[in-house]
Amino acid sequence: MSNLNPNIFKAYDVRGLYPEDINEEVAFSVAKALVEFLRNKGEFSGQPIIVGRDARNSSDSLYDAVSEGLVSEKADVIDVGTVSTTLFYWAIINQKAAGGIMITASHNPAEYNGFKICRAAARSISLDSGLAEIRELAKKEKAADLSLTGKIWHKDLLEEYISFVKNKITVEKIKSLKIVVDYGNGMAGAEVEKLLKFLPCSVESLFVEPDGSFPNHEANPIKEENRIILREKLLDIKADLGVAFDGDGDRIAFLDEKGELVRGDFITALIAQELLRDNFGQKILYEVRSSKIIPEVILAAGGAPILGRPGQSLMKEQMRQENILFGGELSGHYFYRDFGFIENTLFTMAEILRIISETQKPFSEIIIPLKKYFNSGEINFKVADADKTLAAAEKYFNGAQIKKIDGLTVEFPNWWFNLRKSNTEPLVRLNLEAETAGLLEEKKKEVMALIK
Repeated sequence: MSNLNPNIFKAYDVRGLYPEDINEEVAFSVAKALVEFLRNKGEFSGQPIIVGRDARNSSDSLYDAVSEGLVSEKADVIDVGTVSTTLFYWAIINQKAAGGIMITASHNPAEYNGFKICRAAARSISLDSGLAEIRELAKKEKAADLSLTGKIWHKDLLEEYISFVKNKITVEKIKSLKIVVDYGNGMAGAEVEKLLKFLPCSVESLFVEPDGSFPNHEANPIKEENRIILREKLLDIKADLGVAFDGDGDRIAFLDEKGELVRGDFITALIAQELLRDNFGQKILYEVRSSKIIPEVILAAGGAPILGRPGQSLMKEQMRQENILFGGELSGHYFYRDFGFIENTLFTMAEILRIISETQKPFSEIIIPLKKYFNSGEINFKVADADKTLAAAEKYFNGAQIKKIDGLTVEFPNWWFNLRKSNTEPLVRLNLEAETAGLLEEKKKEVMALIK
């Protein structure tokens, strides 16, 4: 289709407003292009394609168009229904599919929709690894040959999926904790609620029912305003912790018993310590925005810290290439080799429950040793030329240790910062950390002045 908006093809998925950017015509063309892409790569010879969707108002009609596009290319479709993205990834592996399309706009507001696209083994297709090629194939006008089409099967894999996850969890080590879970009317509710029935916890559930209009709050737990109700309920019932999921259920966030957000890299450190008990010497992936305490904790626990670029498709691919046991991203994605190098928010939740149960300490006390350094959080700056900004910073701090894994990381003995470009906006993003609060403020002013 010649009028396809190329800007909907993002770094890791396809996403835009419905129906202006993402609509049934786009869905049909992208689905056809996926099969053609896989065929061109020698990765398609009749295996089925998995299709899942979230509960957005536009997802059902987009599913119809995606399925029509796939079967018109003689691909068989396994429809797994309205599910989380984590179940969708697992289904690709479980059903030995050639790939899949998940219809979702993740944590974006209700007026958006999109596609997360995978090849076999749930390997996410990013702009660098195939989305750009799929975009060009989708642009081409190509008539559908409906004389020989694929078939569509509908499979409910929920019970099998929950059983698979439950068998990975040491249920007997989880004690009776009081927790509040906010599903944000996204896709995690049905799956997590089923798992929680096997755990000895007292659970207060918020906004369980999927609702693509997100009537209570945006399903993005990283934003503070979306955690207000969860925090209030947690404090009201004096819960041990709070848990929040994003719209498609592949990201998870935690609040301690005081209602404070626990940083995503701290969760990486806690789970790494736990997994390394039985996997001494294994590699753990952390990303460039993480606190310096993270590699320190991994080393102390007997692991090998591996630094990588953020971005779920990039991290999963690096884990596959280097056979990495576990990886975590600040945004709340946590990846496991034992699950096929994919996210699993249910297992992540269970691991945190187990850690709190075994330590028998409040969550806020458990993370105190991880608060060794002082961190700025992520600060965004609008700039005229992001590349020039990064080049100027590199020149200015030429006496430092420089890493270019993602953007520019500048390291001194007692402070460091990472400066990286946004994938979608004319922004640079700054994360800075120092050994003291005073040094943090001093260096933050210095770097900010350079950027401005």
